[in-house]
Amino acid sequence: MRTDQYYLIPCMIEPIPSCAIWAGIFTGIDAMRGANLSLRTWGTYAVGLWCYRASICPMEAIHGRRSAWHNVLAAGTMGYVGVSRGLLGVPFVDPYVLYSFRNPAILGGAIYGAMGGALALFEGKTM
Repeated sequence: MRTDQYYLIPCMIEPIPSCAIWAGIFTGIDAMRGANLSLRTWGTYAVGLWCYRASICPMEAIHGRRSAWHNVLAAGTMGYVGVSRGLLGVPFVDPYVLYSFRNPAILGGAIYGAMGGALALFEGKTM
């Protein structure tokens, strides 16, 4: 793992194609479910995925290795911010349970962090 100052620029550019592809897939899934097909939806998915990948990059550069904890922290932070601002819902949780919490964003951060950690472990990253 490179830790010099020129590591971050390629690290920020590298995920752009995969984020664009996955944003297209997620937008297509939304369209199949009956949502309007729009460039704004695609852009929201693409920017969200890129921010997730871009927030992992500096953590890997600082620690000098890839870890699933970086994914947990990045996904949890994005989940907390997204739920607290009303941009994201909380998957896998009954709305009655969700809104019984004083701050549902904490539960959202925990769920999104767990999903990010699970995907990192499937990818082969170690804790």
